[in-house]
Amino acid sequence: MEISNFLENGNIPKEANNSGCNRMNLCTLALLILVVVPLLIVCFLCLHSQSPEICWAHATSPSDDHGHYIIWKWNLTDCSSFVRNDSDQKLEILQSGMYFIYAQVTRIKEIESYFTMMLYKDENILLNQMTGTNTGEKTASINFGRPYFLSKGEKLFCTINSGLGHILKDNQTYWGLYKM
Repeated sequence: MEISNFLENGNIPKEANNSGCNRMNLCTLALLILVVVPLLIVCFLCLHSQSPEICWAHATSPSDDHGHYIIWKWNLTDCSSFVRNDSDQKLEILQSGMYFIYAQVTRIKEIESYFTMMLYKDENILLNQMTGTNTGEKTASINFGRPYFLSKGEKLFCTINSGLGHILKDNQTYWGLYKM
């Protein structure tokens, strides 16, 4: 009997009708949708529009130092707390973390041996070595890029075998890093 009263003419018996409670839930839901959702959207748009500071250190225009190191023209962007270029042309890491290091060397004339660029950490730890062909096309490029974990205090530098006489020194020979 109870079921037939419940289903009769699609009406819900008065004792089962909680319309006051349903209205309250609907009002709360509407308030959440009208107030909280737009607030979340505004917060997301404000935070999303702020570009994060990314440390980017980029070196171009290598020149001979007639010593062990190459002198590079450095451009450091937002790097004051991450890396610095010290007086001996090494890039010093100021904050430990993951860094993406990249490099490219472009040969402009044929040479007797292969041309190679070496990336070192500290004085004697070889991080990466790129070797390119010595003959063939008028110009040839070698490049690499990969992430490394670097610790505070470590110093990076690049060397190129056979000097810089066979290397294009404009924007085709460079190296750098950015903090990930």
